[in-house]
Amino acid sequence: MSEDPKPVLPFRVGALMTMSPSIRVRVSATADALEMRAPFGDLTVPYAMMTRVARDGNGEITLDLCGAIVRLDCSGVPPMALDALFDLLQRRRQTSRT
Repeated sequence: MSEDPKPVLPFRVGALMTMSPSIRVRVSATADALEMRAPFGDLTVPYAMMTRVARDGNGEITLDLCGAIVRLDCSGVPPMALDALFDLLQRRRQTSRT
């Protein structure tokens, strides 16, 4: 039996994030992906590509996307909205893995 290969992000996405590590993005959570609108264009990240979701006490959410790390500074987001986003990301990531 062969195992399915681990999904890998396109190199272009990683390069754009590396070149602009601190940019403002608008985040929307859909049924099957996290959508980010940024000055360089839109980025859609399927929940299945999220291998880890973590949150720190300073209002930052860290997404591990098959080895590429994205940190969302949500310090200006109301706590209730941040809680809802984090819970949704965790649930969607878990259900997309099963």
